[in-house]
Amino acid sequence: MKVRVQFFSRLRDLAGVSEMEIEAPEKTTAAHLLERLYSETPALRDWDKSILVASGVEFVDRDYVLQPEDDISIMPPVQGG
Repeated sequence: MKVRVQFFSRLRDLAGVSEMEIEAPEKTTAAHLLERLYSETPALRDWDKSILVASGVEFVDRDYVLQPEDDISIMPPVQGG
């Protein structure tokens, strides 16, 4: 299945792209997706403890099972001010 992954803020700079399309097997979780991204871009792993993951407009846990055509957002903690 295909999912679109979008990167925000500093993570976009580290990934070198604002978005990418990834082919993932069924039953892939957000955690598995992050591990794949870390293997391709090791600098992202430094942010692992604080990365937020969303599907569409909803934040999801790392055990979230990706769905076909999901729009997954990978972002650092939200800051206000």
